[in-house]
Amino acid sequence: MSTDTVSILDGNTFVVSDGRGDIEAQPDDPTGLFAWDTRFLSRWILTVGGQRLNVLSTDDLQYFQVQFFLVASTDTVYVDSAVSIIRQRAVGNGFHEDVTVMNHGAEAVDLTIRIEADADFADLFEVKDALAKKGEYYRRVADNALVLGYRRSTFTRETRVFAADAVTDDGGLTFSVHIEPHAQWATCIDVVTARLGARSPITRAKYCHGDSHARPIMERSLDSSGATWPSRSVWRGKRRRSSGASTATSGSRTGSSTRWRSTATGAGSTHLRRTSGTCCGVGSPTRRRPKRASGI
Repeated sequence: MSTDTVSILDGNTFVVSDGRGDIEAQPDDPTGLFAWDTRFLSRWILTVGGQRLNVLSTDDLQYFQVQFFLVASTDTVYVDSAVSIIRQRAVGNGFHEDVTVMNHGAEAVDLTIRIEADADFADLFEVKDALAKKGEYYRRVADNALVLGYRRSTFTRETRVFAADAVTDDGGLTFSVHIEPHAQWATCIDVVTARLGARSPITRAKYCHGDSHARPIMERSLDSSGATWPSRSVWRGKRRRSSGASTATSGSRTGSSTRWRSTATGAGSTHLRRTSGTCCGVGSPTRRRPKRASGI
């Protein structure tokens, strides 16, 4: 493992990798995907044609997001690689990774792209002291997703890895790719951290393809609970109860979307709507800005 590491974080979830974006953790090596003081990913290695990649540069876009610019190996310094790779990663509820492979050559290429994945589920003290786990590891492929798990009594943790266009086995994901000259190929990969039995289980990565704006952690708890932020109009309505104004809170569920609305009579209204959207086969919530009631 190189001493040069790249780190991104979101709340209590963080990823520490090498300059290629790879994770190749040893028992006492503080690299990997961590959440809730547990390492949910201890191996995450990208290869093209069975070869590890070379680093051109890295770009820390934001505290939760990073890009890795890589090239495929040619086994000689005298020949430039015709294939370059960009990995863009955003951490949150695990992480979302976009992989783009570009063919700069004059001929089409057929490539086998592979991501190896594993998890040791070591807690921070076990990483520090290189202690062995006492529970049971398991892995399986379900609905084309790789599930890596650890169980000890009622304590259960899982890492779920999914890409829509991958061939999934119990060791990782494989993509068979044909790229025309001066063209590119791209895919999206979701890695989700899960605590089984948790009150509000996580089912998707926080960020998706194209997301570039940070989202507060409090938004996740709001979406899962169905609560609303108190609007200014609600508090104004409470103060005006003595003069006849009142407040009301209503909620409705239609089809696959859930909508919560907080209104105040004669004062204004605030709308918070959760709608279904898709990115790599995963829904994504949408927030709308507050709207003023008509006539105000």
